[in-house]
Formats: sequence, structure tokens, C-alpha cells
Amino acid sequence: MDENCFLSWTFLVRRLPPYFRNVGKRLTKSPKIYLRDTGLLHHLLNITTHADLDSHPIRGASWETFVIEDLLRRERLRHPHSQAFFWRTTAGAEVDLVIDRESERFAVEVKCGRAGQPGLSRAVEQVAEEIGAKRAWIVDQAEGTEPLRTNVERRGMGYSLEWLPG
Repeated sequence: MDENCFLSWTFLVRRLPPYFRNVGKRLTKSPKIYLRDTGLLHHLLNITTHADLDSHPIRGASWETFVIEDLLRRERLRHPHSQAFFWRTTAGAEVDLVIDRESERFAVEVKCGRAGQPGLSRAVEQVAEEIGAKRAWIVDQAEGTEPLRTNVERRGMGYSLEWLPG
């Protein structure tokens, strides 16, 4: 028995499959594996304070997991038939979360700090176009929201607690 499947069945681990629709494109085809409970992750790594977390190399992955789990929990409640994926080319272009909601698709990139760099928003816009996403968001820890490109918006997680892509 594959232990990753067992851990998925117990809701300790999330296996996020890759999204691919262009078979000619060189894409990552292995799933991303997340330890779903960031509190448990921090405990196992002996991270007990915010200062410990801020200086730990797992900080970005922990934040990404927290945001993805929160968004997917609320997505499942409002849209139970949505599917979740990630998208990454072998060259490194990626978005952390692709939500496929029947005929609509949305892209979400998660960043630990403030994500207003023009190169990032351009890359997210290109990925969104490639996968046919209606809109794309970059979710970070900064305050507020701001449009970055035509179909790309930056959102602070504090402003996203009731928000779902749509």
C-alpha cells in the first residue's frame, strides 16, 4: 500500500495533482505533497514562536500550505464538485493552485512576503492564459488588494478570509 495514499485518506497529507491539458508541453506530472496541518508541521520541526518561523527555511512552504488549505476548505463548502491542481513547467513557470470549477478555471499563486513585483504578475498572467484561467490572484501577507495586470490581482490573506476566486 502506498503510504502517501494512506496519509491522504487520514487527511494528514494532501496530494495536489498537476494540471495539464497541452500534452506537447513539458510539464511536471508528479503530485505536490503537503502536510495539511501547519500547526503539526511546526510542532514536528520544533517551531514554537513567530521568530522561529520567520527564520526557518520552511516558512514559505508553510504559508503556501496554510493558504491553499484554507481556500480549498471554503471552495469545497461552496462548490463541492470543484477540482484542485497545481501547474508547473519543467522550466519553472508555475502557479500553486488551479481551481477547476466546471467550465471556469482560476489560478492562485501564494507568496510569503508582499508580492507586487512586475515580473511575478506577468508570469502569473502568462500561466493563467496558458491554462485558460478566467482570472488569477497572488495571495500574500500584505494588507489590502490591488490590481496588478488585466486579469491578475494581489490580495492580502487578511482580506481573503471570506473570499473565493470567482
